[in-house]
Amino acid sequence: MSAGLGNMSRTIKKIELRIPHCTVGFRQSRWLPVVSLLRSYSLATIPAEKVDGIYKSKAKRIRRAAISTLDQHKLLPSDFIDISNRCFRPGIRFQNDTSVYPWQMCYHDDQGKASQFPPDSAGFLYYHQPQDGTPLAGELRFRLTPSNLPQSFSRGKDCLTPDGAVWKMPLLALYRFPYNRRIYRQLQLDGFISDALHSTVENVVKTSHCPHYTSVILHSLHQVFPINFAACRFRFFVVGDSTCHTVDINYPFRMSDTENKRASPYTSKGFVRFELSTLPEHAGTRTVVMRVVKLVGDPGPYLGHDRPVEGALVLRHRPFGKSEVLCFDADRNTPRNGVKGFSHPNALPLLIDNTFGGKH
Repeated sequence: MSAGLGNMSRTIKKIELRIPHCTVGFRQSRWLPVVSLLRSYSLATIPAEKVDGIYKSKAKRIRRAAISTLDQHKLLPSDFIDISNRCFRPGIRFQNDTSVYPWQMCYHDDQGKASQFPPDSAGFLYYHQPQDGTPLAGELRFRLTPSNLPQSFSRGKDCLTPDGAVWKMPLLALYRFPYNRRIYRQLQLDGFISDALHSTVENVVKTSHCPHYTSVILHSLHQVFPINFAACRFRFFVVGDSTCHTVDINYPFRMSDTENKRASPYTSKGFVRFELSTLPEHAGTRTVVMRVVKLVGDPGPYLGHDRPVEGALVLRHRPFGKSEVLCFDADRNTPRNGVKGFSHPNALPLLIDNTFGGKH
């Protein structure tokens, strides 16, 4: 018997060495041949119903219908997906995708760690193109619906991240990362990406620093976006018809205390938007300010008197209680601007032009 177990152990080790590493979500499949081998060597019989249950469960995932379109107007009941309580990266297949492994959706908790999608995460993947946005502002979204009927799409709501932002995958990120090219190809088949737009996307990805999945991408001053008030740097992207500018704002909400040490005045998160200032001190300029739309989470400790207030402009606290509005002159292009203001001189002017059509 010991000799038989020794042979079994050596055989399993050989199989383990030959099995290639698989991506997350398919790690279980690598052990199926080993399980079959164990059944042939084992002195005890593995319960048939348990093994069959495993195979039935996995077969059910494999037999899931492949998605036919990302166009919300052409959806079929078979395009409905239910990824509730699935693994961290549920696999999704597309009818026109010939890849061996399915594409895997990603979801992260408020700490940035991979996690399962929330309960009742069932609905349709679709491509969203903002009505007032440029073609480069398009993004993949996940609409949660009450049923698998395409007619339920209008009654559904977009899947949200833990901080309340819309779960999305920007167009530029879909092309930038080779793993997501299958989604990009599906968008081409659906007619969302023309040859001209493809050339633009290709050029922007080659010449610009492109956003990631969770990046803030703006095309209008009217957009509401998530913010972390404890951040020491805020990065966002501004897209135009054929451009993408990266903007870094250093210490946007931090102050100096009486000992001139940097400290975080606020530790919560929220949603804000940019807007043109109407304050008297900014008359005659194109000065952009930030307004708080909503606060979320525990406010935490605070070290000043300028706590962000819903509906009010964001302030920057200065030593000895002197405060000033967080603002950026869109037309000031000086070396000091890179330190005190925003890092790309063309970004905010582009954002204003996108919003008002060159009337400001």
